[in-house]
Amino acid sequence: MVRASLSALAAVLTASVPVAAEAQDRSVVDVSVAPQPLRSALLDFGLQAGVTIDAAGSERCGPTRGVRGRMPVESALSRLTLGTHCAARPIGGGAWRIVRLAPPAPVAAPVAPERETTRPTVLDEVVVTAARSDNLLLSRAPYGLSSLDGLTLDRAGVTDLQGVAGRVAGLTMTNLGPGRDKLFIRGLADGPVAGQAQALIGLYLDDVRLTYDAPDPALRLADIERVEVLRGPQGALYGAGSMGGVVQVVTRAPDPTGFYGRAMVEATATDGGGPGHAAELILNLPVLTDRLAVRLVGYDETAGGYVDDTALNLEDSGDMRRQGLRLSTLWRVNPAWTLRAGFLAQTISVDDTQYATLGPDAPYARRRSLSEPSRNDFDGFWAAVDGDLGWARIRASSSIQSHGLDARYDATPSAGVFGLAGTAALDQSDDLSAAVHEIRLNGALGSRFSWSAGLFFSEYTHNRTVAVSDGQGGAAALFRRRRDHVDEAALFGEGVYAPDDRLRITLGARLFRIGVEHRSEAGGSPDVVAGDDALVGVAPRLVVEYDRGPFVFYALATEGYRGPGFNAGTTGVGGAQPYRAVRPDEIVAGELGARFSLRDGALRGRVAVFVADWSDIQSDRFDARGLPFTANLGDGRNRGVEGEVEWRLGHWTLDGHAVVNDPELSRPDPGFALGADSRLPGVADFSLQGGLVHEARLAQAVVRSELRLGYVGPTDIALSPTSNSASAGYLTSQIGVSAEVGRWSVRASIDNLFNRDDDTFSFGNPFYAPADISTPQRPISGRLALTARF
Repeated sequence: MVRASLSALAAVLTASVPVAAEAQDRSVVDVSVAPQPLRSALLDFGLQAGVTIDAAGSERCGPTRGVRGRMPVESALSRLTLGTHCAARPIGGGAWRIVRLAPPAPVAAPVAPERETTRPTVLDEVVVTAARSDNLLLSRAPYGLSSLDGLTLDRAGVTDLQGVAGRVAGLTMTNLGPGRDKLFIRGLADGPVAGQAQALIGLYLDDVRLTYDAPDPALRLADIERVEVLRGPQGALYGAGSMGGVVQVVTRAPDPTGFYGRAMVEATATDGGGPGHAAELILNLPVLTDRLAVRLVGYDETAGGYVDDTALNLEDSGDMRRQGLRLSTLWRVNPAWTLRAGFLAQTISVDDTQYATLGPDAPYARRRSLSEPSRNDFDGFWAAVDGDLGWARIRASSSIQSHGLDARYDATPSAGVFGLAGTAALDQSDDLSAAVHEIRLNGALGSRFSWSAGLFFSEYTHNRTVAVSDGQGGAAALFRRRRDHVDEAALFGEGVYAPDDRLRITLGARLFRIGVEHRSEAGGSPDVVAGDDALVGVAPRLVVEYDRGPFVFYALATEGYRGPGFNAGTTGVGGAQPYRAVRPDEIVAGELGARFSLRDGALRGRVAVFVADWSDIQSDRFDARGLPFTANLGDGRNRGVEGEVEWRLGHWTLDGHAVVNDPELSRPDPGFALGADSRLPGVADFSLQGGLVHEARLAQAVVRSELRLGYVGPTDIALSPTSNSASAGYLTSQIGVSAEVGRWSVRASIDNLFNRDDDTFSFGNPFYAPADISTPQRPISGRLALTARF
């Protein structure tokens, strides 16, 4: 019955060849085809574009991710068939035929290129997913959204989000050390350290949330398809913990069409520091051809330290070792249903912090009474199913994560406060666990209206212990234990209406409830602090976009939120913080922007102006004794301008990124008064990045050269009402060359090529005066990597 219907459809379409051929004389067409089985998508596309398509060969094709935008017919069909194991072939007269791609036959040739493409993706053609849309091209995205191609990052030697921050406008990070850093976007920063307050940036791996209130786990970006950065509050799309935006890492999916892999080794040398090395192994293993595959990624990396401690007689302290394993599987149950699952485990061990104290004459030296090691352990499991219900697409995902953090601070200056003589150490241990579940439906009613709706639930537990001792194995002079349990449930939905081919209006909202339970106690005290609180609300979202061919203009209004909380231990006196209860905070933001693609895509970019009002800002701080707590700083706002541009000219590519901020604390909380003229903490006035890339073929090699420069402007950091610090700004730089010949590739690069020792972030230890602390850039470092594909 189905085969007969498709044959009849093919006959009808064939009869319309003259009309279709005439329609295809147009250079581009406007299309909007939702993710669905390829056969039904081809019918939609043929009607919209006015082209003839023989779909009889699509019987064994996989589902399509859809296509949307204004583009040539050939490009649209290429996007429509991407990942379906089928392709569209022209058959003359403006007509096309769908053919099944045969699996590549094994060959005995000595050179076998990697099965994945060895050319970077043209990002304008990427279907981006951070905006929670299944068919949104980056070039038409009406948001402050950026996407970085994984192959480009790999060729440049970018292995974590510190490197990504140098290539994206408005994304900045602290520099406390691997596994201890915080991410900020567009000047929305709540303080220099991670504690009990939920993170401002939602960090995701393949659509699964990784963190709640922990620092960036610093996952190594191995075998990555792309990294997406979505700016601004995203409460309607992602719920709590996305007030500043979302960073989503998209890994390469297992490929059931064949076996292949990649191995990489790298050596690093740092001026005045210890050596480093890294190794990666990637294997793609088909289990059932075209149906089931497994992908394995493993890595082991060591980065040498570069800070000397003259008091402890330590040279090149701060060694870091990062080890990780990622296993993922993909099962194409049938053409309409796909199951993905995966496991990730990573450990980061650092033997000391990386700040200095002896001033500009000795930028990489310090004097401390104790070393300050840290450890960050992360592991998680996730599963997701995508399918076609006929009337809608469904995606359901679940994840379970465990995150362990251990850190030490040298607390010797405050030893007497805790009744200790000699040395003192504060040891903090965090044990975090989370379970996150979401189900989402996407559908359409006719050609003018599409919708999505879903349910979300998360459960999160954070156990923390803080102990102060002599750091030599003696008994604890202070011991505090706390447990926080947070659950969030939400119902969300969104509708997109297109009154004509150029105008689209999106209206969405998220109805949520966040519940918090707290219990804490101090060692040796019978008093127990317990409490519970909840926040119920609605986070709306409105987007208006207007598509004018090479330009996409948009306006949006959105909201972000974080739930309430509690402080353990003693509270402030005389109305001073810390308070027992921590109020929830909220950001309401607006943005006007435009994307453009000119000169046949050779010149493209984005520009936006934005404003964000932030009420009851939550910020993790340290009290007068150096113990952590969460404060409400008051109300603030940030206004700014942001732009990104890329220009391709022959073998050359030039890109630039910039953001200018005007952050301020408009109403300081009287219990933690940082001053009426204070700025939001840790926000740079501006940041600039730029890159120049040349790619060409020399004999049998493809050679790529890249130069990158960046500058992060001055940053004020108000640590407390009586303690302030600042970073004067710093310059970043990198130069690299890579060459690929057959199975082999080699990459050489130099970081901090001007060997600058600028202070990147001035927080390092709550027990020492911030004016005595600087965190310099890693000295000039060279890296050499060799990669083999098989």
